[in-house]
Amino acid sequence: MRLGQVIEIVGGRALNEFNHARQVEFGFETALLSDVLAHAKPHTTLIITEITNPQVVRTAEMVDAAGVLFVKNKMPSHDAVRLSNETGIPLIVTRLGMFEACGKLYAAGVQPARRVE
Repeated sequence: MRLGQVIEIVGGRALNEFNHARQVEFGFETALLSDVLAHAKPHTTLIITEITNPQVVRTAEMVDAAGVLFVKNKMPSHDAVRLSNETGIPLIVTRLGMFEACGKLYAAGVQPARRVE
């Protein structure tokens, strides 16, 4: 699926300029960025979070994430948006909560980036 489709599915909006055709295959919901570093799949993982500081953008950059989706209308800090513009990390925000956003994306075909055994 493309980032543009993610925006449609979650009723979101882009917070910066990016290629809406970038592919998303996996979703990674998290409150712990260390989990993302340990388990994210490069290039096609969308980080879904409430974390709004610049560290989420740095983490996305380190794992070459497809982008970051902020839930509950949580707006990233000014520094995080500035950093995303510098690094090219797409930022999206939705009013949906974590549970509903993940459910809609999963129903649309986005797969979990990690599976707990």
